[in-house]
Amino acid sequence: GNSTGEDSHPIDRAVWVLKRLLNDPPSPPPANVPALDPEAPGFATMSAKDQLAVHRIDPACADCHRKIDPWGIPLEHFDATGLYRTEALRLVAEEKGGARTKEAWAPVDAGYTMPDGHPVQGVEELKAYLLREKEEQFAKALVSKLTTYALGRSLEFTDEEGLNQLAKDFKKGQYRLDLLIESIVTSNLFRTR
Repeated sequence: GNSTGEDSHPIDRAVWVLKRLLNDPPSPPPANVPALDPEAPGFATMSAKDQLAVHRIDPACADCHRKIDPWGIPLEHFDATGLYRTEALRLVAEEKGGARTKEAWAPVDAGYTMPDGHPVQGVEELKAYLLREKEEQFAKALVSKLTTYALGRSLEFTDEEGLNQLAKDFKKGQYRLDLLIESIVTSNLFRTR
């Protein structure tokens, strides 16, 4: 998911998690963000985590990536098509600017420290972290997404009180999806849309 078919793209995956699961999208990158140079010596055999560490050396990039990187790196054991891997295959050019036909293998490092200091190693620990540390934020994001769908419109500032009540009801109902759907369709938000 969220890859080009050639590589996993941990940043695209992280942005997806932040937007869709936590309703906390990162700020758009500045217009002058320098691209990573895949032809830099040794770059192709670095893990994605190490490649991003090189990118974070630039102070303009470091701020955003502190928020983004922790959500994509734990998914690195899955390649562009979702297959499990322990090494990442990369195609590199024999000469600068040439066709990328030579294979290079890089280790996969799916461990990262979350912004609050919790270490996470791989997708299972990321899932556990989300359930343990981000349960209410995830639940509110789900409430928001389902309510947006049910209303057939974008949410507005005036919807906040109703959303908060739906989120409280969702938690009180032990996060049962059937009860959430019932709460949405019987809410004032839905009935007066």
